[in-house]
Amino acid sequence: MDRNIFQFIWKHSGRQQILLALLTIASFPVLYASLELPKIIINRALSDPQPVREILGVAMGPVTYLLVLCFTFLALVLANGAFKMRINTFKGVVGERQVRRLRFMLLDRMLRFPLPHFSKVSQGELISTVTSETEPLAGFIGDSFAQPLYQGGTMLTILLFLFIQQPTIGLVSIALIPVQAYIIPKLQIKVKMLGKERVRKVRQLSERIGESVENVREIRVNGTIRYVLAQFSQYLGSIYWIRLEIYKRKYFVKFLNNFINQITPFFLFSIGGYLVLQGDLTIGALVAALSAFKDLTAPWKELLDYYQNMIDAQIKYEQIADQFSPPFLFEWAPSTPATPTDLKAPIRLEAVTWANEYGDRMLQRLSLEVPPGALVGIAGTNALALRRLAEVLVRLSPPTSGRIAIGNQTLDQLPLDLLGRRMAYASPEPRMFTGSMMQNITYGLRHRPPPDDPETMSPARRREIVEAEASGNSADSMEGIWTDFAMIGATDWNSLRPWFMQCLAATGGENAVYQRGLREVFDPDDYPFVAEPLLRVRHWLRDAITERGMDTLLARFERDRFNPYGSLAENLLFGLPDGKRLTVARMVCDPTIRALMETHGLWDSAVRIGRRFAMRVVGVYRDSADGDVMIMRYPHIDDALFEELVEAVTRLKRRSERPQRRHQEADTLLFATMFLMIVPKRDGMDFAPPPEREAIMAIRRRLLDDMPQELRDKVAVFDPELYHPRLNVMDNLLFGRITTEDPRAITQLRALVDEALERNDARAFVLILVVLGEVGIGGSLLPISVRQRIQLTRGLMKKPDIFVIYQALNSYDPDERMRIFLRMKELLPEMTLIVLEERIADNPAFDALYDLEDGRLVRRGQNGGDQQEDTMPGDGEGTDEPALRLLSRSPVFSDLPETVLRRMLTVSEWRTVSAGDFIFRSGEPSEFVFVLAEGEAEMVRLMPDNQPPLHIAYIKPPEVMGEVELLAGVRRFSTIRARTDLRLLRLDGAAMLRLLPSVPDLPMRVIQQIGKRLTSEGPAGSVPSDAQVPLPPREREGTHAEHGKGEG
Repeated sequence: MDRNIFQFIWKHSGRQQILLALLTIASFPVLYASLELPKIIINRALSDPQPVREILGVAMGPVTYLLVLCFTFLALVLANGAFKMRINTFKGVVGERQVRRLRFMLLDRMLRFPLPHFSKVSQGELISTVTSETEPLAGFIGDSFAQPLYQGGTMLTILLFLFIQQPTIGLVSIALIPVQAYIIPKLQIKVKMLGKERVRKVRQLSERIGESVENVREIRVNGTIRYVLAQFSQYLGSIYWIRLEIYKRKYFVKFLNNFINQITPFFLFSIGGYLVLQGDLTIGALVAALSAFKDLTAPWKELLDYYQNMIDAQIKYEQIADQFSPPFLFEWAPSTPATPTDLKAPIRLEAVTWANEYGDRMLQRLSLEVPPGALVGIAGTNALALRRLAEVLVRLSPPTSGRIAIGNQTLDQLPLDLLGRRMAYASPEPRMFTGSMMQNITYGLRHRPPPDDPETMSPARRREIVEAEASGNSADSMEGIWTDFAMIGATDWNSLRPWFMQCLAATGGENAVYQRGLREVFDPDDYPFVAEPLLRVRHWLRDAITERGMDTLLARFERDRFNPYGSLAENLLFGLPDGKRLTVARMVCDPTIRALMETHGLWDSAVRIGRRFAMRVVGVYRDSADGDVMIMRYPHIDDALFEELVEAVTRLKRRSERPQRRHQEADTLLFATMFLMIVPKRDGMDFAPPPEREAIMAIRRRLLDDMPQELRDKVAVFDPELYHPRLNVMDNLLFGRITTEDPRAITQLRALVDEALERNDARAFVLILVVLGEVGIGGSLLPISVRQRIQLTRGLMKKPDIFVIYQALNSYDPDERMRIFLRMKELLPEMTLIVLEERIADNPAFDALYDLEDGRLVRRGQNGGDQQEDTMPGDGEGTDEPALRLLSRSPVFSDLPETVLRRMLTVSEWRTVSAGDFIFRSGEPSEFVFVLAEGEAEMVRLMPDNQPPLHIAYIKPPEVMGEVELLAGVRRFSTIRARTDLRLLRLDGAAMLRLLPSVPDLPMRVIQQIGKRLTSEGPAGSVPSDAQVPLPPREREGTHAEHGKGEG
């Protein structure tokens, strides 16, 4: 990215800037003529009228002559205005195009940031930079070359005119310009620096606002609203004081500039008047000079403003360029003839290291080869190291050193587009985009821009393409389908459906989605392609239920029959309110419905029975914790309505108090509403006596025979030939209410529904209905377990060659995770699946299992198989190469040149130590350094009077022991003993000290190892303090490894 704003402008709009310059130069003769003509009108047409004047050989009288000059002046004014309008419009176009280009470039670079960089910048800061901070640059980019040329040329033209009239007048006009040119920019620099500080403070405020929005739950839970508001107040106050200082300085500069500008007319009047009186200057020339000077102040002011804007724009551009130029920015690698079409090749990691900005190595010289189609597991307790390894594998985070290759090409040589198509990644925090679940599941298939047909392209689309290309933006259209069906062997949505079903089944989400789909409520007008097959299922079910003798399990919706298993509201309307314009809870508030109830004598009994029913509901559920049970039984009673019920019933029980009039009407409506919510068979048939049932049926017949106009758009009537928009899928399919609570009978009925959907090939539509639902912002409407399954399904949908999964199913138990991994491999046998988890149990399904320990990979033995080459070999192997591998794995000596390591090994030897023996004791000479290869050691502190030793730290391979005292040049101040039988490599201390100048960072590595050792966890199998290996007696000190005893 260009570091200088003028380089950016010239690189991307040089031709337009040249055209602007030519237009500007072409306007100067017109400007000069418009300045000269007023003098001619005054001096010749008015001050010295002649009977006959000629213009271009045409004779004319004084009045005609005057009119011709005036209309010529008017034409020049119009021409000058047209030039200005065209130049300014073109400048605006150029500026907006380049700002659009700059924003596009910033967004492009943001999408290529290394993933760890996003932890250093906030969303608010990036959004503010792209949207707000680039906005002022539009004006400057258009003005960058044309403005100084136009305003400077205008100023020179006016000055030329003044000097031609009278040199003295010209000198007077420019006398104070050098003063302004020196003082004003000096004062403006301070204003600009304050402006830069203001931008920095605004960015900090933006970051703090974004942080508060993300952590609003913590703020409320901890009651720190006052503290957070105090922080905001401090930031707002800082911005206020900066802006106040800016205003003071800016308006002082304006005052000074205006004062200097107004002094010049004083000299023009005095000196010019004197020259007129002396006869050295005509009155017309003086008037023209005054008019010209008035025009001179405008371009001079514009030039000063341009200088100010130039400094401001350069500062802003440099800040933006710095912010969007992080190290290790990913580049768009173009496709070449050598670029593979897929990633079905071995994955090789060669000495891969990843370190943060502080130099802490999370991954240390990892070497690994994964054959294509393998199932590989990597376990490690360091979650951050696992995450970095996963991100390195999918090129979300670049390694600090080392090389990752897929086949014959390194990962950074492969185009990101290819990696996006053929590689998938899943993390424990699934990211969802606002939209439907299906849009999120098929997001990985959006690789084919919809084609534009030149013959049918609209003019608006043509203009859009031209402007996008002129601004360096993408010309791809968002109007159309981006899904690349051919990428997975499909042709359209229908042919995509089977693969979608297989992916859903593989991730284990099919049954959960299916059960949720049966509870979905949708409008058939929105999804007619779903409603139509479900209606076929309804008709099949109707016959099947009768054929199998299950009619008694279902009370169907029938026009002329009261349904005791439905609510009284359903029976009254033979349908349900639309839920928007009318709801069950507000039915009695509708004047038409209330009038019908009163006409048929139902209103008073509805209020009476509803009051009795309300008292029962409140009595049962008021002090009960089973709120969910109440919601299931009475779905139309929400918390607010229940609170109203409690208050109304409480007022009823206060018999000594007469209810106020304002409560009487509200309570009457509330009790009538409760009456309509009664389900007779559930709540008791005594709540729906025969007279009331007859009245309800009479109202139903009245409504069905002639539905009032005001209710036609508010009520959805039950119709066996139409899908009902207010019933869920299950109720629509059954088209009635279940009459039994027997679990076995309900299971049989549900099994019949499942069979009906399968036989009519409609099960997929129930699933699709769910995935067409909205997921909310960031997937907020879905639980984490569902989002994790969606993420895996999204990755599987594109049939990846490589799938890296980092703790993406941590909300499920290990057995379920393993079942999902195996189903995924069964679905795509040729896919390379790399699973990274904190704990992975041994399983023969894995082709290889590794443990990530201290940033290094160690292969785990599989069914008695061989260890990976990273572990120490047996005694039968040579000494040099195993020792070299051990040193390269140790935290102190890793990354050292091989030549240095080999020189250290020339004076080294292998040692074995039995459990309980000392490696060295405190107070002994520091002559050797030890590298642990096998077993486990313990650092202890010896206590007086034969007290048990004090445990300090455990030591595991491939840690180094004894290096601290050697580097410090002191005797041993620590004691280390063997917890188990040990195998270790002894290095000569003197030889190591001789090599120290070639390894200047060795002391720092030692300090880092000590810190990790002291903060490490206990051994895998914890041993009680009283069961620790006892210290050997003093007479066994002869077995010290440092003295060469106990050697195997």
